[in-house]
Amino acid sequence: MIFNYTLSDAERWAKFSGDYNPIHFDLQHAQHLGLQQLTVHGMRAMLDIKYQLSAALLPAMPQADFLRFNVRLRQPVLCHTAYQLQLSEAVGQVSGNLLDMGTGESCFNSKLRSGPALEQMKSGQWTSLSAEQVHQFSQQFPGNASEPNECWGFFDALLFKLLVAAPETLASAKEVLPGIQADTLIDIFKHVPVIQTHHDVHFSADLLRTNPHLFVRSALQYSIEPTLIVGNAEEGWVLRAAIQAWSDAGPLITTAVTLKTWPLAATQ
Repeated sequence: MIFNYTLSDAERWAKFSGDYNPIHFDLQHAQHLGLQQLTVHGMRAMLDIKYQLSAALLPAMPQADFLRFNVRLRQPVLCHTAYQLQLSEAVGQVSGNLLDMGTGESCFNSKLRSGPALEQMKSGQWTSLSAEQVHQFSQQFPGNASEPNECWGFFDALLFKLLVAAPETLASAKEVLPGIQADTLIDIFKHVPVIQTHHDVHFSADLLRTNPHLFVRSALQYSIEPTLIVGNAEEGWVLRAAIQAWSDAGPLITTAVTLKTWPLAATQ
């Protein structure tokens, strides 16, 4: 599969997520950071990877109640650049490698396979989304949440959206980035260069093999784990944040995101 992203891909993802980081829209800003071209959001590029891995795994689904998707983001995905997704299959799993066709560099390494049972987070604070709210978000999703291969990708995208907009995530980031005026974590992206390095999803296999309408029209409860922070201002900070959602039927999905800031001295 060959992919070539444009500004319209970034605009559609930003409309859903609220992420208008100038690295995706301002060429001068991107070039100032050493990039030759605008980049598409890593989460947007992941939508295609999730779809293709799901389509490859679905005919030979493992006998598991839960699945895991992991991806390492090695290089930014540039707009107007051709990328090839190479798939490899083994029993009960499928892997994907997104390659820059010009340089041969690997940008994303990913894997979808069976996983253990999803345990409830220790956090005691849960927030609810009504069935109507979930459905409205599914209509805004830059994909088709009613498609079995895309349903779990929608919930992953929704949890990412909720995570980066959450006050507790912002509070954790401000602990290591004091003095920045921001209302959400996305606002911080506009002031300090931040890259996503890893993305991990643990979800119910029913999201892939059951009628998606059962989920996109159901209420949701979600909880956010305290953000784990390591590093320092000289070398950069690493933040790992996770969010979990349950439906009335039980545990549904956990999304964990690892972000890394540039050394703060380099941004001043």
